[in-house]
Amino acid sequence: MNLDKCINGIFITGTGTEIGKTVVAGGFAASLKHSGVQVGIMKPISAGDAVDVQFLRHAAQVDDPLKLINPIRLRYPLAPSVSARLEGKQIDLSTIAAAFSNLKQKYDFLVVEGVGGIAVPLKDDFLVAHLISQLQLPILIVADAGLGTINHTMLTVAFARQFNLRITGIILNMVQPEAAGLAEQTNPAEIERLTQVSVVGVVPYEKRLDTPNPDTKFLADFINQHVELDKLDVAIKGYL
Repeated sequence: MNLDKCINGIFITGTGTEIGKTVVAGGFAASLKHSGVQVGIMKPISAGDAVDVQFLRHAAQVDDPLKLINPIRLRYPLAPSVSARLEGKQIDLSTIAAAFSNLKQKYDFLVVEGVGGIAVPLKDDFLVAHLISQLQLPILIVADAGLGTINHTMLTVAFARQFNLRITGIILNMVQPEAAGLAEQTNPAEIERLTQVSVVGVVPYEKRLDTPNPDTKFLADFINQHVELDKLDVAIKGYL
C-alpha cells in the first residue's frame, strides 16, 4: 500500500510513560480543530483510569463514544500484555483495527496516542511499534526535556527506524514545574545533531492543563505557541 495515500493522521508516541503524550496529542487535536479541520482522536489501548481518554475527547471536541476512541481499556497501569494477563483477558487487536477504520472514514485527520513507548508489549510479542506499522501512520515522539533524555530519545528513534516508521519530529516536554536548566537548554540541539530529526517544540509545564477538561482554546494556543507544527515532516501538510 502506498504510504503517502494513507497519511491522514499521526501517531503520538513517547520515550516512556508519564512523558506528556496526552497533553501533546490533545493540544495537537485542539489546534487542528480551531483551524477548522475535522479532526478525530483515538487511544487504542489504555491501562489504568480513563482520565487521558476523557482529556483527548474533550480536547478534540468530539462526541464519539469512549469505547470507539479507546476500544481496549485495561484495569492496571502496567504494560498492556501484563495488565491483560492479570485480568485474565485476551486482547483482541481486531477491535483496534475496526475502530481505527471507523474513525478514519469519519474525520479528515486522526490523532492517535499510544500507550507507553514504542517497545511496550501489547499482546505476546506484538509491540506498539507493530501496531503503528499496521496503522501506517507517521510518528511524533514526545520526550522528557530534562537530563537523561538524549539516551532515551536516541534509543526510541533507533527502534522506530528498525521498523521503518516515518518520524515526523520530536517534542521535548517539561513534565515537572521546574525552571529549565543547562540540560533543557542544550538538549534540543544535541538531539537534532545526533538523530537528524527535527525538534519541533519544547513544551513547558502548565498547571492549567492538569485537568480532564481544559479550556480548548487555551490548549490550542499553548501548543501553537510552543510547537512549530508546520515543521512536522509531511504529516499535516495541507491541514495548516
